[in-house]
Parts: sequence; structure tokens; C-alpha cells
Amino acid sequence: MLSLSRYLVAGWLAALILAACSKDKPEPTETRVAPAASPAASAASGQRRFAVASGSATFLIDAPLEKIKGRSTRVRGHLNIDPRNLKATTGQIEFDLDDLKTETFEDDAKNKAQTGHSKNWLEIGPDVDAKIREENRWARFTIKSIDEIGATELAKSGEGTPIPLRATGDIWIHGVASPKKIAVTANFAGPPEAPTSVHVVTTEPLKVSLKQHDVKPRDLAGKFLAGALEKIGQKIDDTVQISLDLTAK
Repeated sequence: MLSLSRYLVAGWLAALILAACSKDKPEPTETRVAPAASPAASAASGQRRFAVASGSATFLIDAPLEKIKGRSTRVRGHLNIDPRNLKATTGQIEFDLDDLKTETFEDDAKNKAQTGHSKNWLEIGPDVDAKIREENRWARFTIKSIDEIGATELAKSGEGTPIPLRATGDIWIHGVASPKKIAVTANFAGPPEAPTSVHVVTTEPLKVSLKQHDVKPRDLAGKFLAGALEKIGQKIDDTVQISLDLTAK
């Protein structure tokens, strides 16, 4: 019998990005496909391009028997920002699920084993076909629009003042894209007309459904383990909470 920890770990993985409203109704998914990362769009007139320099995505599933936690610190992407029109911001952020590590236990060996099981659920285990593995490796959030923002022009907010905003976009995990809303604060450094960096932190955890993104028990080669979910019943939550912290320069 597979251990409970093996099932519990998947919760915090369904991952990858940026915080959605916790009270959102279930949202439709697109057809399961495996697109490559979108080409980096050129910054529009007036926009400054910020490349993601560092960051992390932390994952939590509040399971009945234990709180499962994990973290990925390998991040890439870009933000196109016009200091005079922050509402026109576009961009794409990606986190490497292959870099994800469990932080559930004090025992390193247990965390290592749990991390390995979770990667099997996402079809990035060591025996998965190399092409499929690479397609599933990155979790991606693409910004489509800025719906709410605390200040539309950077000069009016003042350097070092966190600017709250809410954006709509698509999160892509394990071959499935679904629409999400993300709530963050953006803190700029440098002169308002030519900022040098931006620090972005989620203010609400992003809610992602394991079932919606087809994340379920699999073996090392990615084959579904029939009956495994029935064995654990309701012992794990379908919802993964994702929080983000990143800096772009």
C-alpha cells in the first residue's frame, strides 16, 4: 500500500504562480495541450522591460493529518511596465516544478521521498518520456489584463510605496490552462520615470485545483495508479495554495 505522505504531497504542487481570489467559483479549463513558453513579446512604446532576477513560489495544502509545504526557487520571465500607465502592464512568469522541494517534515529523508512522489504526480519523474517531462516542468502565468490598481502612474505613488493591483491571466500547469485572478503588491525602486527594479508579492494565496489540472497518483514513468485516490478518500484537499515573491530588474 502506498503511504499517505505519497498522496498528500501533491497538494502543494499543482503549481505555479500568482494569487487568486479564494472565493472564485470553479473556472473552466482549456483543452489539454503542451505549449512551449510564449515568445518574449517586445515592450510596447513607453514600456520598460524587467527581467525576473530572483523569486520563489511556496505551496501549501492544509490536509487533515498534516500541513504539506513546498518551495521552488528557480524562476524566469519578464514584465513590461509603463511607469506612466501601470494598468497597461503585461508579462509572463514561470516557475520550475523540477526545482520544487518539500518542507513538510523535519526529517530530510522524508522530505526527499515526498518530493520524488510529487514529481511523479506531475509527470516529471525520472522515467517519464523526456519530451513530456520537459513540457510539464514549467508552471506558467501569463498576464492578460490589470483589472484593479492602486495608482495608475508611478510618479503619483512615490518611491518605495507598495502599489496594490489585481490582474487577470492564465495559469498553465501540467498541460492544462485555466483563468485566474492574481492579487499582489508591487514595490518599485529608482526614479519614478525610470524605475530600476520591482518587487512583487502576492497578497492572497492562489487557489489551484489538483483535479482541474489532472494532477493525480502516478508511478515513476507517469502511469496513473488506478484506485489510489479512492484508497485515501477525503484525506487530502483538492485545493493548493500558492504564494509568490519575486524581483524583476
